[in-house]
Amino acid sequence: MVDGNNTFEERDWKLETAKYTLGGAGIGMLASAFQTAYAPTKGGSALDMFGKYGGTIAFMAAMGGVFAGVDAAAAQIRGKDDYKNSAIAGCAAGLIAGARQRSIPAALGSCAFFAASMATYEYSGGFDGAMHGMTREQRDEYRAGLFASAADLRK
Repeated sequence: MVDGNNTFEERDWKLETAKYTLGGAGIGMLASAFQTAYAPTKGGSALDMFGKYGGTIAFMAAMGGVFAGVDAAAAQIRGKDDYKNSAIAGCAAGLIAGARQRSIPAALGSCAFFAASMATYEYSGGFDGAMHGMTREQRDEYRAGLFASAADLRK
């Protein structure tokens, strides 16, 4: 992470990968549970969540792990923690999505989509938001700079 002094704090990419792989597996389990519940065939068991739709769990776990690992590794290699790392990691995760469909155009399209969306999200402040840590006056000044005033519009 980068604090106000622009010093870089190193992250352990292996730990980040493990955390996000488990998180992705949890999201994949939830999606797999919905797939099982709303499957057109009836009479299956709850364990079909792992048997028939276990690929969803593995896919989500792989995407989460690859994103987090590449994000942390890129930050460590570059020595900066910024939106470019998220773009690199988003592209890597998008390649996983394309590989699941066994299509190079889908992989490249997913790479571009995830890179752009994750870079935009990170650039806009991520979970903290662009105004995280600002005083009331700084937030008001920031908001005022986002939009044109009525006087500017009349020109």
